[in-house]
Formats: sequence, C-alpha cells, structure tokens
Amino acid sequence: MSVQHLDENLCVFERTVRFAGIPLPHTMTIIRLPTGGLFVHSPTRLDASTASSLDSLGTIDSIVWPSWWHDMYLREYAAAYPQAQLFGAPVLVKWHRQMSRIRILDADRRIWSPVLDQLYVDRMWLFLDEFVFLHRPSRSVIVADLAFNLDERSAWFTKWSFGAVGAYPGCNIPWFYRLAPRDRRYLSAKIERILDWDFDRLIVGHGSVVPTRGKDALRNAYRWLLR
Repeated sequence: MSVQHLDENLCVFERTVRFAGIPLPHTMTIIRLPTGGLFVHSPTRLDASTASSLDSLGTIDSIVWPSWWHDMYLREYAAAYPQAQLFGAPVLVKWHRQMSRIRILDADRRIWSPVLDQLYVDRMWLFLDEFVFLHRPSRSVIVADLAFNLDERSAWFTKWSFGAVGAYPGCNIPWFYRLAPRDRRYLSAKIERILDWDFDRLIVGHGSVVPTRGKDALRNAYRWLLR
C-alpha cells in the first residue's frame, strides 16, 4: 500500500484492484475534519495494513462511497467501524437497501461542511453518477471516475488497455465515457461548476494525484464537452 501525505489534514492511500482482469490503481482519500474525526472517501481493500494505517490517523467519523462503481468493501468497513456514519450515492444506497446504516448523500449540511463542498454529477448512463468533493483548505478536488490519471507507474497491460480507449497517458477519460451523459449540456454545466471552484490539486479515483494545475487537467479531459 502506498500512502501519500498531501497536506496537513489530507492524505491518500493507493491500492491495486482488478477491473475486467486489468490491474487498476484505486485511491482512497482521508481528510481530518475540524472535529478531529476522519472523512474516508472511496475505501480501498481493508486488510491489516490498511486498518493499522487508518487507526494511526484517528477515529473514522464518516465513510463515503461516492458512486455505484465505488461500492467496494462496503460490508467490510461497516463491520470494522460500527461507530462510523456511512454515506453513498443514491443508486448505490438503492442497491444496498438491506443495509440500514448507509444513508444517501445529499445537499444537507454535515459535519464536514466547514471544510468540504460537494456536487452531485448526475443524469449519467452506466451508473456513472458520482459525488465530487472540494477540500477547501488544501484546494483539492476529489473525484471517483470523473477523470483518470494513469502514468508510467501503471502496469504495461493497464497502459495498453487504457491507451486503446484514449485514457492513457495523463488526465483523461475513456472515449466510451463520452456516451454516458444523458444530457451533454447538463453535464457541461456541472463540469463548469466544478471548474468554478478554487482548487489546484486534483485527486482521482484511479491514477496519480495531479499536484498542481489540476483545474487545467480536468478542463482538458473535458475539452470534447466544454464550449
């Protein structure tokens, strides 16, 4: 497991998952809230090493699964952290309705609102709706699948596979994601709202952190959509 401390109250954990047989980096973002509790975004596989690292950072307050595709390890985290609040995107919660603890992410003020803004990017096919977050103190935007940033550290098969669909190298999305918006004008407005946020760093769910000029990287990834 690779751990990066990006800011005083912000770090990311990177593990590898397999998607359709392709090794893919999976990033979990951890934010220390003003209360001292931890906000966990898109949890990675929970093993002894991950649990130890999380425990060393503090007490988990909130765990967020931002999209249907990022519902991995929900049951493991729910069992391991019974005191934590669990939140998920609407379609994810619908699919896990038997789990009464998980609540739908919405626009209500939450314990993390003093430091985090959130925006729901919805009306997407393929269950690609997701919540995007801005950590204001570190000027960091956090996405799940809204953008990928695969680099030379990735396995050769990953680079070849994602290169074939236009998502390697650099900050991009696979070409078939362009078919996902039900309303291109609506998605364009959502991306513009994110780009209006004050941020420099971009943290993606799959790939390396874009440490600076993240706004430019995200805008370039959506050059096919934006006017």
